[in-house]
Amino acid sequence: MNHSRFALAASIAIPLAMLSACGDEVTEVTQVTEVKQVPITMVSAEKDLPTCGEDINGSFVITMDKQKVFVCYSEKWYTLNAVDGSSEGKAGTNGKNGTNGKNGTNGKDGSDGEDGVSCTGVAFESGDSTGFKIVCGTDTLGVILNGKDGVDGADGKNGRHGLVPGLAKKLVKRMKRGINASAFFSGRDDFSEFDDNIFMSDWPLYTDTSNYDRLEKKHFKMIADKGFDHIRFQIRWDTHFIGKKTGCLINPEYMKQVRWAVDNTIANGMIAVVDEHELLMSQRVTDNNKTSNSYTYKTASPCEKKIYRQIIDEMKDISPDSLIIELPNEPTTDEYITATQWNNLVDSLIQIIHGVDPARVIIVGGRNYYSKDNLNELQLDDPNGLLMASFHYYDPYKFASNCGSGAPPADSCGKETWEGTNNQKMAIYKDFEQVALWSSSHGNMPVYLGEYGTIYYIKDDASVERWLTSITQIADYFGFATAMHNFGGDYYVYYFEKDEWVEHKLRALFNPKEKFVAPDRPDLDAFSKITVIEDFGDDFPKSKLSSDLGLNFNWDFYNSCEGRTACDTVVTTNEAGTRSETATMASFKTTDGHSGDGLYMKHVVDLPKDVSPYWALNLNLSKGGDYVDLSKMEAISFWAKGQGKIRLVLFTAYSDSLAAKSSDPDWKAGFYGEFSLSDEWTRHVIWADALLPERYSGLESIGGEWENAKDRVYKIEFKNGDGILQGMKSTIEWYLDDITIHGMDLEDF
Repeated sequence: MNHSRFALAASIAIPLAMLSACGDEVTEVTQVTEVKQVPITMVSAEKDLPTCGEDINGSFVITMDKQKVFVCYSEKWYTLNAVDGSSEGKAGTNGKNGTNGKNGTNGKDGSDGEDGVSCTGVAFESGDSTGFKIVCGTDTLGVILNGKDGVDGADGKNGRHGLVPGLAKKLVKRMKRGINASAFFSGRDDFSEFDDNIFMSDWPLYTDTSNYDRLEKKHFKMIADKGFDHIRFQIRWDTHFIGKKTGCLINPEYMKQVRWAVDNTIANGMIAVVDEHELLMSQRVTDNNKTSNSYTYKTASPCEKKIYRQIIDEMKDISPDSLIIELPNEPTTDEYITATQWNNLVDSLIQIIHGVDPARVIIVGGRNYYSKDNLNELQLDDPNGLLMASFHYYDPYKFASNCGSGAPPADSCGKETWEGTNNQKMAIYKDFEQVALWSSSHGNMPVYLGEYGTIYYIKDDASVERWLTSITQIADYFGFATAMHNFGGDYYVYYFEKDEWVEHKLRALFNPKEKFVAPDRPDLDAFSKITVIEDFGDDFPKSKLSSDLGLNFNWDFYNSCEGRTACDTVVTTNEAGTRSETATMASFKTTDGHSGDGLYMKHVVDLPKDVSPYWALNLNLSKGGDYVDLSKMEAISFWAKGQGKIRLVLFTAYSDSLAAKSSDPDWKAGFYGEFSLSDEWTRHVIWADALLPERYSGLESIGGEWENAKDRVYKIEFKNGDGILQGMKSTIEWYLDDITIHGMDLEDF
């Protein structure tokens, strides 16, 4: 049974055709106030109705195929008739007693028929059109009230908001520029001095224990006046439980202060985002997850559920146009939660929120601290367009966060610069393009860049301004809403001691010195010159390019388990399940390619602590010191599908010469593009001007440019491993086909 996002605690929108009253001017029924609190759900068809028992007596279920409403009453399902009985609005009557069955040949007496029951919508006796009673037989099960303009119903705070399909896409445009507020991340428990003017955290600012994060009433207007469109509140609910801590009951005084901040945000014309900023702590309160790792995340924990019910009960009266709820912030990829567990938890919390507040927009991010690379793990059901995907961005981390928060940093911290070179900007563009491609393959789900910023002790203001400008403008280009990290705290945009804004950060957001211009991409299929490197045809594992050129270059494969008799780091298999240690290269060929034959590989990653995996599929293009000149190449593309991510790398003599002079001469980095895979065949493209040095390599640190390397290429490689965290369990399964160079034909080689 597919539970909808309702819990009929107060109201629900029901199609007019189901409940139209003769003579009443009713445009939409949007609100129900129950006699008894029961759930409301949706199923595909009448045959999918669950068993009607005492536990769901009085429940309403909508069948989506015929748009009928059924009522569970006295252990049977009844169709909810139109007002006053039949479809014409006339009074329905109770069914009559059935007659006795007659004796059949060698048969038995039939039993008496049962009394019929009519479940109808009955207009109020007052004769007005404010609502209807739902009556089954002689019992009144509930009341339906007409809402006003799709928002709150006549009973005010207890009403429901009308559902606006696609609201998340509308809000992401209004949220354009935001700021994080961290005062609530670790707020004090003593609220005796709160005077509706200031909220004080017990979290010190800039590691100064004498100075605490604070949020004053005047700040809301200041933030709005600067041009911010929303505030994201980073809230630590689990440190504000009362009574028995395992009861997970939020201190009502703390809840009032959160509501105070939300109300002040909305009163100043901004949207409020309420975020649970510490997932695992609230899980561990009841599950002791830190020590035993016994909790399986089959659903949200009892504690997590209680937290969200309290949040929604407190906030449900606020218009969906003004408040967004964000699910737990930055789940990790360590042993505490897997992709399946995270999806289960997300689904559970969405059901809880939409069960009470079905029109509310919800923000959800991926694992690995909201990494862009983990968005493809999310399995989101969003029929009404009320979900918004989020990711966070602090790359290059060595620049933006450097030595991290905590104790005062050493003098060596904060000395990194960011010059805003084409390579650096293109790295951001490629990362954001990856998110945009994920969005387009998921119904153009709106995207929220919920955090990005630079820590306070970075010494070069010009670098900070350049980085923030590029992040903000590239996000704008792709249509992402953004939230700077943060108003106070170690990444502050507002300096409390001087009571002033950090001007170079504000300028990057609202008055940038330069404007990002996206690369102009021609139509890939318009190139008259193309060369297929590999189509996995009859010659494989000899490459098609090699055959066409009369050469003898073959594909090969290796991983971090290669040559071992036992390995629990990376196990690679073909479609038959044969491990890479015994499989031949040709055995990775599949008939299930994008167009005919293709390649299939599956990598099961099961890492012990402090171990990183790697695997690679590579084609050497050089023999005896010869190289391939790709100077005329405009782009390289390939078709792929699966789970996980893969990286296409071009290795060059230029790269190797630089590596030999570096501190790590064994790492011969190349120029790359990285892609997250989906379940559908997708053509991935790397444009020549977007080929960048592999991250964290010596090639990157010196600013290596493809322009200087493109004439001496000796290897094409598909690989992964560098981007996978240590101590991680994961599966990377992928199909590959039709690797093509655009802008060159065979004569150009």
